[in-house]
Amino acid sequence: MYRKTGTLLTAVLLGLTATIGSAGPAAAAPSASADAPTFSVSRLVLEPTERGYRGSLRVTITNNGDTTDGFYFQVREPVAASFDETSQSPCDPDGLSEGRQVRSCGLPQSNELAPGESRRATVDFQVLTTPRNYPMIAAGGLITVYSWSAGSLGTVPFSAQFRSLDGKLTHPQTYVQDTQPDASIELAGPVTDGPYNTRRVPVRARYAGDAPHRYLWVSATPLPAGSSILYTEPTDGPTFGGEAAVAGGPMMAGEERDLVLFITRPTDPADESNPINLELSTRWLDTTIPDVDPSDNTVTFSLALSTS
Repeated sequence: MYRKTGTLLTAVLLGLTATIGSAGPAAAAPSASADAPTFSVSRLVLEPTERGYRGSLRVTITNNGDTTDGFYFQVREPVAASFDETSQSPCDPDGLSEGRQVRSCGLPQSNELAPGESRRATVDFQVLTTPRNYPMIAAGGLITVYSWSAGSLGTVPFSAQFRSLDGKLTHPQTYVQDTQPDASIELAGPVTDGPYNTRRVPVRARYAGDAPHRYLWVSATPLPAGSSILYTEPTDGPTFGGEAAVAGGPMMAGEERDLVLFITRPTDPADESNPINLELSTRWLDTTIPDVDPSDNTVTFSLALSTS
């Protein structure tokens, strides 16, 4: 998609402390000479929606030289886990900086720009927090633009500006994101017979707060000999023995989801009465984040059918 040259973004990030603290026009990188490449960065305004806030950042790069050159840029998100995972933006994961994701992004159609050519790329963001009646701001976003021939063209800080429910952006409060998840799980009905020699186990997961995460994960232990999670409904990829993801990706603050586990019956029917613990955990970049209240992260059941 793109080719990396020049200084790594990590080094730039460690030395940069400037932030933009209020709404303003797009930021532009200074040009050392008239024929040097230039770029500009729009404001990131997050609009309230039925599912948190959404907004887009636009990066425009211009090749002022007399030869064709290639360009790409790296973005550090202003709010942890705010890159829109449903977006078609041409960006790839590129590590972490201060607990926030960094992504490397190409230009649409082609990364190459002819002399005098200018092209704009869009990066989409979504913050899964409850929209507020007042505007907010989160500083700390960074963009570094690179050319194939010259390396780094400069770094520009940017902020995420949350529009209030009544449309205001001025006099924002600082957005403070939760650092620990508050997830919970419960049984959503009785254990019943399922297809393919399975038991059907319905559960319900809830997510409170807006701590950054990628997905929720369930682990069933100990499973009797011969038993494993065969599949789930809905499904979100393969299952692994006694483990599976809660389908649907990141959850909105206050959201709940139903999940049905189809667990194969034990080799020994007598083991159907053995207690099984189903634990819910929150994953952020393949790391489990400790829950603020672990007491409601586990439910216990067995594969035996109810006799009532």
